[in-house]
Amino acid sequence: MRRFFESKKGIGLKIVNHSWFYPIILLFIGVIAYGLILTRPGFYWDDWEGVFLYNLHHPAISFQYYAERPFSAIAYLILFPVTKMTPIVWQSVALILRWIGVLLIYYTLNALWPKHIWQNRWIGVLLFVFPGYLDQPVSVAFSQHLMTYMFFSCSLFLMVLAIKSRKLFWLWMPLSVLFGVIQIFMMEYYVGLEFIRPIVIWLALQSSKEEKKRVYWKTLLLWLPFLIGLGLYVWWRLVYLPTTLIEDPNDPGLLKTILSSPKDGLSILAEKAYQDIGYMLTSVWSGAFTLDKINISSSKIARISWFMGILMAIPFACSIRKIYRDESSSEDHFFLKMLFLGSIILIAGTLPVWAKGRQIAVGKWSDRFALAPMLGAVILVVCLLDWFLRTRNQKQWLLAILLASSISLQIFNVNKFRSDWVQQKDIYWQLHWRVPSLEPGTALFGKGTLTDKSSYYDGIYIVNLLFEGTARQDARYAYFDIYHTGFDEYIPGLPLTQTFRGIQFSGNTSQTIVFDFGVSGGCVRVLDSIYEGDPNFNSSVTDLFNISDVSNIKATPDLVPNPDIFGAEPPHTWCYYFEKADLARQMQDWETILQLKAESDLHSFAPNLGAEYLPFIEACAQTGQWEQAYQLSEAANEIGSGPGMALCNAWQRFTQFDTSEEMLSYTGKASQEFCTAGNP
Repeated sequence: MRRFFESKKGIGLKIVNHSWFYPIILLFIGVIAYGLILTRPGFYWDDWEGVFLYNLHHPAISFQYYAERPFSAIAYLILFPVTKMTPIVWQSVALILRWIGVLLIYYTLNALWPKHIWQNRWIGVLLFVFPGYLDQPVSVAFSQHLMTYMFFSCSLFLMVLAIKSRKLFWLWMPLSVLFGVIQIFMMEYYVGLEFIRPIVIWLALQSSKEEKKRVYWKTLLLWLPFLIGLGLYVWWRLVYLPTTLIEDPNDPGLLKTILSSPKDGLSILAEKAYQDIGYMLTSVWSGAFTLDKINISSSKIARISWFMGILMAIPFACSIRKIYRDESSSEDHFFLKMLFLGSIILIAGTLPVWAKGRQIAVGKWSDRFALAPMLGAVILVVCLLDWFLRTRNQKQWLLAILLASSISLQIFNVNKFRSDWVQQKDIYWQLHWRVPSLEPGTALFGKGTLTDKSSYYDGIYIVNLLFEGTARQDARYAYFDIYHTGFDEYIPGLPLTQTFRGIQFSGNTSQTIVFDFGVSGGCVRVLDSIYEGDPNFNSSVTDLFNISDVSNIKATPDLVPNPDIFGAEPPHTWCYYFEKADLARQMQDWETILQLKAESDLHSFAPNLGAEYLPFIEACAQTGQWEQAYQLSEAANEIGSGPGMALCNAWQRFTQFDTSEEMLSYTGKASQEFCTAGNP
């Protein structure tokens, strides 16, 4: 029996030691951490720029579209033919790009420190699920960043490989320079990491047993082609490119401040560096331990995320623990080298961020700035834990806790994106049901972003793809967030313009519709006069009633939302019947409204807001069904705060429909019940 277990253990050790084991287990952990989004993939935030760009069907315009980063379009020119615009493909590609980038970093570290594989493996896996970067689901927008990261990692690995494998130096080093130049011109995110190259070259030469006297000169010589490429980029970015731009959204403002006023600029830089470094080394690792993420008793996703995190972390820790002995003493000054490299990566990787006056620790989407420096943060964490803790068990299990918590946080975060896409789809399809077609040149107004994972300036892409089904540089529609319009008051006749990355819209407040997307759990509503007085509306929205012109809405649909972009049509629940009824009310199609009400009753659907009964109440009144109209009004008034004065105003309008005794009786009762105290 003992021999049996020993033989099985030997087989297990051979598997774990095999060259393919780590890449496979790393990818598996990535799928667990980020794979939940694959069950309900969608588009978020700046993804919509890429979706719109793809639908322009004009590849050459990509370079013009990203004017301040023209070469970043290379990523889309490579990916568009492969990914088309299928969310699940984009999510998969983003995961693979990140996996390849992390693997190449791992292989680079192995080439530098071959006797410290266990540390390198921990660095790789923690880098893959780093808790300070939570934008992995934003797959279309960040595919550019992740491809740039892959090119940088490939350049770094090939550079070390060229130094180690002198026979193929002539092949690996030119390729390394090529990938290095491509990545810095694609995107400035990793340009600061170019300053770690001489350190990596020096470490590679040392591990290759080069003579100490020659190491420094050879380091400079090998770095020279990369330095020339970096110099060309700096000239192009700081001197030439600004002359071609009307406005530079990534202007290095803080760098200019330092050059013009060193004392003030350096003081600001020191403050930002202090906050960001502390955030990357400490705060991000505690993100999984907030109350909402550890409340496993009442939160299903918290239970799932922690279970999967622990399920992945323990076997990973065991696989390393059983194989590698602690050999850190076998290499001179390993701790100091690791500490130095990690510190330089952390600082140099954040330099482009600080140069623009931005921070990793401040801002809703600022965790994207962690992409370059996170390798330094992970190296430092692993290095410091390795140094401070005495035994291998202490080191391994504390690192396992960090891994489990990081995986848990990523699963929890991905679920937020997953839920957000459900909310987005509901809004888009409800808009389609209520607004099947829209007059060209119409502006849509709303309050804030459509959902938490979208942005107001991406609204122009969404509404054009929704109502026109394709993309044009001269956009026919635009979305205006009332918090960013700059108008003190909203009246017809005000000119409206919107220009973003070459996409232009020109309109007027005389041709607009205003919609409110899901207040208090309700359906999307286009503002019309019948809803005036509804207390559920935000006061900032009620100011826009006088510019919301529903005559811009046409009942006959020109097209159905592209399911590849907006997802398949969701099941028909209450909001479907409400939107269709509200459209029919606008078209005065009372019979259709009554049919919709009968269908919704069969399914026992009911609204969350009383005002959503108003189209059905009016249809009953218009067809002389006064008792039903009154009963629905009573039901509406009992939901939440009720429709308020909107219901009172409706019954006052109903007096114009006929002069029957039944009408007079019910309007009198309605006036007494709905237009008195409690209805301001």
